[in-house]
Amino acid sequence: MIQVFSIKKDKPRAYPFLSPLNVGFEIARNYQYFDPIEFAISSDGKNWTSNYDVVNLTGVYCYRAPDVQPANPSDTMKKIGLQDGSSLISTTYNSRELKFELIYDGVDETDAMLAWEAAQRFLVSRDAYWITFSNWLNRMYYGKAKLAAPTYSNEKCWTCEVTFTDFIGLSRSIGTTLDYPDQVWGVNSNLPENIDLQYKFTTNDFSVYNLSDVVIDPEWRGHPFKLTLQGESNGNLKITNKAGGSIYKKSAFNGTFVLDGVNPECNGQGCLLDTDCGLITLVMGKNDFHIDNFSGTITFEFPMWWLA
Repeated sequence: MIQVFSIKKDKPRAYPFLSPLNVGFEIARNYQYFDPIEFAISSDGKNWTSNYDVVNLTGVYCYRAPDVQPANPSDTMKKIGLQDGSSLISTTYNSRELKFELIYDGVDETDAMLAWEAAQRFLVSRDAYWITFSNWLNRMYYGKAKLAAPTYSNEKCWTCEVTFTDFIGLSRSIGTTLDYPDQVWGVNSNLPENIDLQYKFTTNDFSVYNLSDVVIDPEWRGHPFKLTLQGESNGNLKITNKAGGSIYKKSAFNGTFVLDGVNPECNGQGCLLDTDCGLITLVMGKNDFHIDNFSGTITFEFPMWWLA
């Protein structure tokens, strides 16, 4: 299981109209006049650091997370012969900006300056990273942040706008299908009704559901995708997605065959020349598969991608 947010039990939260004298100072200091929104960052999407687990960020809260983000599509058009209008050749999603607000109310001016420096040190980096927010669960964005200069309401209290540039222009599930159901499905994640979603199979005919808002395409879009067959084949193995491509492997094997994106391996060794160089994509929704000449276990591992 991927641990994203802090495991602290006394996270900051909105004041519940209890007297600090009744609950004690150690508990009361975690109450705010708003509901703080926890955020976490990760360089690899697996190992996360929450703002609540950084000592120097004590008292620095996110009081406004990014709004639900619109996708920013860019279309490539082409005029063909004497046809009216233009034809759509391709669509990509451009980068976009996510804005959120931080606030700090401390003891004195020095603490306020140190807290802002800690916020900048946590969020600003030469390298891109993933970020996620607790109010929009299990979605993460890849990019870099920039902090505006802090706005001081007094010498010990400031607010600051953070602009996070989402390089990909899509959100991604924090987990993959191997983490189902804990960390793939967040809010509004296209879950079908009355269907038991599975991503591990022992039969040769089955259906795989891609809950993304886009086609999973490891060749043209670079989406992570891994298909693993553990078992044996007497040769002429063929994996067919009736909605999105196939791959054919000639020789027999006993062990593990993996299609990692566009790269096939058999028992840890590249075997591209033993295949027809085929590939698999997953259309949105249901994908019906058939596998010829194989017995064993089939596993699909990929994250979901959403527009917002």
